[in-house]
Amino acid sequence: MSTLEERRIRCPNCGKMVPAMRYCIYCGTKLPQAPPTGAREVSFPSSKPAPPSTIRVRRPFFPGAKSEIEQLMSGITVLYERKSSLLDFFQSGEVSEKVFLKLYKEYSEKLNEYLKARAAKIDELKSSLEEKRNALSNIKMQLEELEVRTKIGEIDPATYSRQAEKLRIEERGLNETLNSLNADIKALENILGDKKPGEIYELERKLRKAKSALEKMGEEGKVAQETLKFVISDVEKMIGLLDSLIRDRKEKEKKLREELETLQTRYKLSELSIEEYERRKREIQSEIAKIWE
Repeated sequence: MSTLEERRIRCPNCGKMVPAMRYCIYCGTKLPQAPPTGAREVSFPSSKPAPPSTIRVRRPFFPGAKSEIEQLMSGITVLYERKSSLLDFFQSGEVSEKVFLKLYKEYSEKLNEYLKARAAKIDELKSSLEEKRNALSNIKMQLEELEVRTKIGEIDPATYSRQAEKLRIEERGLNETLNSLNADIKALENILGDKKPGEIYELERKLRKAKSALEKMGEEGKVAQETLKFVISDVEKMIGLLDSLIRDRKEKEKKLREELETLQTRYKLSELSIEEYERRKREIQSEIAKIWE
C-alpha cells in the first residue's frame, strides 16, 4: 500500500476524509499540509458540510443566465480542471495508478453526465424558444388584424384600445421570456465560458504535455496499457474540445507573430528605423496580448 493510500486527512471545507494530496478530491478545496508519517488522521472543523455530490462553483461568467445553468456550466469547468490536476499528481508520483484510475474514471463519468445534461437542456430550451417565437408572431398578427378591423369601422376605438393593450402586455411578457431563453442557451453553448481564452489555452497545453508524459510512461512500462489506452483517448477528446474553442485565436496569434518576424527582418535589412521598428513591435505585441484576455 502506498503512502498516499494510507495517509488521509479531513477536508476543512466539505468535512470528508480524503487522500493527503494538494486538493480535496470531492470539493476541490486546497488541503492543509499533510501530517508527518504515522499520523493516520487529522480533523479540522468543517465550516460548511456539503453533500457528496456538491461541486465548488466558480465565479460565473454567464450574464443573464439562470443560477442552475451557471452551476452546471461552472461544474463542467471544475471537472476539466480536476482531471488535469489529477494527471499532474499521477505523473509526479503523488498518487498510485490504482487510485488515479479510480478517480479519473469517476470524474470522467461525472463530466459525461454534466455534458449530457447540458445537451438535453439546450434541446429543451430551443424547443421552448421556437414555441414562444410562434406565439409572439401570432400576437403581432392579431395586433395587425385588430388595427385593420378598427380602420374599417368593425371595431370601435375603445374596444381596440382595450384589446390592443391586453395583447401588448402578452407581447412584452413573451419578449422577456425570449430574452431569458436566449441568455440560457448562450450560456449553455459557451462551454468553459467562465475561463478566459488564455486560461483555456494554458489548460490545453497542460493536457498536451500530460499526454506526452503518459505516452513516455507507457513506453517505459510505468503504467498499464489498459490504463494508458483509456486515459490517452479521454485526454485527446478534451484537447480536441479545448482546441475548437480557441482555434481562431491561435490562428490570429500565428499571423501576428509572422508579422512580427517580418518586421524584425525588415529592420535588419535597414528598411525601418529603430523608432518605427520599436513602435510597430509594441503595437503587435499588444494585439497578441489582447487575443488571450
